[in-house]
Amino acid sequence: MFDRIALRSAFWALLALSSALTVLASAGGLTRPSFVGVAPYLSALSLLVAVTGWRLLHRELLRRMQQETMLEPRMRRLQDAMQASVDGMFLLRTVRDSSGEIRDFEITDVNARGAAMLSRLPTQLTGVRLRRDLDGLGHALFHQYLEAVTFRTAVAEEARVHKRHLNASWVRHQATPTSDGLAVTVQDISRQKREELRLRKASLTDDLTGLHNRRGFMALAEQQLRLARRHAKDSVVLYVDMNGFKELNDTFGHAVGDCALVEVARLLRRTVRDCDVVARLGGDEFTVLALDTDGHGARVMQKRIEDQLASLNARRLLPTTLALTIGCTRVRSTDPANIGELLARADQLLYARKRRSALAAVAGTAKPARAPRRMPRTLPTVPIPPDVAAVAMAAARSLPSPVAVAANATTSATVPATALPLALPMERGVTSPA
Repeated sequence: MFDRIALRSAFWALLALSSALTVLASAGGLTRPSFVGVAPYLSALSLLVAVTGWRLLHRELLRRMQQETMLEPRMRRLQDAMQASVDGMFLLRTVRDSSGEIRDFEITDVNARGAAMLSRLPTQLTGVRLRRDLDGLGHALFHQYLEAVTFRTAVAEEARVHKRHLNASWVRHQATPTSDGLAVTVQDISRQKREELRLRKASLTDDLTGLHNRRGFMALAEQQLRLARRHAKDSVVLYVDMNGFKELNDTFGHAVGDCALVEVARLLRRTVRDCDVVARLGGDEFTVLALDTDGHGARVMQKRIEDQLASLNARRLLPTTLALTIGCTRVRSTDPANIGELLARADQLLYARKRRSALAAVAGTAKPARAPRRMPRTLPTVPIPPDVAAVAMAAARSLPSPVAVAANATTSATVPATALPLALPMERGVTSPA
């Protein structure tokens, strides 16, 4: 481009010089014979330079016309693509003051989608300036665009906007510097952000109870613990387990088990504070991270949970009563343990409490073993034949009376052999003859 300008300037300078010399020579301004004689030649040279310059200018005009002819379809296609785009597209030019400093940006072209985002028509936005006509949004964008134009850097961001500025809640905003301004693209990503939020919430929330799941609890609890340690606040981790949940499922079905889980989740949510983190870790296990709480607060919280559980069982919403076991560990601000170690600690305390409860239940229901009652010894009854009975009766009559035996005992230490009963042969199993 500069080569063409230099060549064109040389031709026009030569043409002006030769024309001036020809005029002076023709008018007699130059009295020297040499200049008068060369006047026709100078005229011819001026004519040649003029024709050559006109030819070059004609070629330049033809080239520009060809370029414009070729550029027109391309511009039309670009304009059609811009108008058919599903994203908002804006073309801005810089507005400068007398010193060349950028004071504003003016919209020179906009497609229908971009105008709809601003709740206007495309014809209404042409000529609109950011700082002057778009309050709030225009001032924020001006500084971004000024930096982009000054340093020739592109702008690419995802931003949340207010409904009073754009007909979208989330947009993907891009701005690229051009020769005299910016090309801006605005894409509505509100639906995509809502879907991302739904998926993120689903990944961190338990579908059945609506509480945080293990992943959500670990992320949120770790953050809350760091905040509590920074402010030198103690915390408490509760580990809650439902007793006999497997038997409840086996007896009444999984639908009743799901209802029991939902009721326990509601019980915990009603009992703790809004700032506390409640989660279902899986199965019948729940956990609570109570912030800014000491040992006394933990005992109060356990008492409230027990009272709420008694109230739930009294309402008989389920075909059976529920029982919970709670393991509690206190987290001091100087405790460096992470949330996984704290859960393991609370879990150990929970199962220790379960074992103590089981041992107490066994000791309270078992009856002490008693010695068997001693029955009186009974001798078997053997029938005595009549003849044996008669011999025994005769022998009994022949025995001395107890008084006589006592008297004889004072006089003699022995009994004579003749005083023995005559029934000795009967003791040997010999019966008397008939």
